[in-house]
Amino acid sequence: MKKSFAMVYTISFILFISFVMVFVIKISSYSPRIMKDLTLYTQGKILLHDIKELSKYFLYQAYLEGKECLNEYNFEYNNIKIRIDYAYPLGECKGYKLIANDANAKSIIAVNISVLLNDNKAVNEEVFLQKSFFVYPKLD
Repeated sequence: MKKSFAMVYTISFILFISFVMVFVIKISSYSPRIMKDLTLYTQGKILLHDIKELSKYFLYQAYLEGKECLNEYNFEYNNIKIRIDYAYPLGECKGYKLIANDANAKSIIAVNISVLLNDNKAVNEEVFLQKSFFVYPKLD
């Protein structure tokens, strides 16, 4: 009888130790979610800062191609989806032509930048950042 209890205790002790070992290995090899989110957030903030200048460049390229205005510009960079929306408070852009409601319709452009990181993953793992600002083109 004593040998059977000793065997049961030994098996349960081995199971407990193996569970603890697996648990410790799993936790030690898992990078915390906070670190992943912080890394993605920092990457998104850097992209937002850089894309502000890039949005002005896209407007300039559209101007060189003979387009008076842009409604939006979408592109992907390293599996990061970026969308730049342009709005004209003093006019309206239709078919790359600016319909002016005011004489100074080209003097101000509202820009909204959206950055989506880590999409098509599990729920609540996406990082979505936005930034809005105004562009004042030179009217030379």
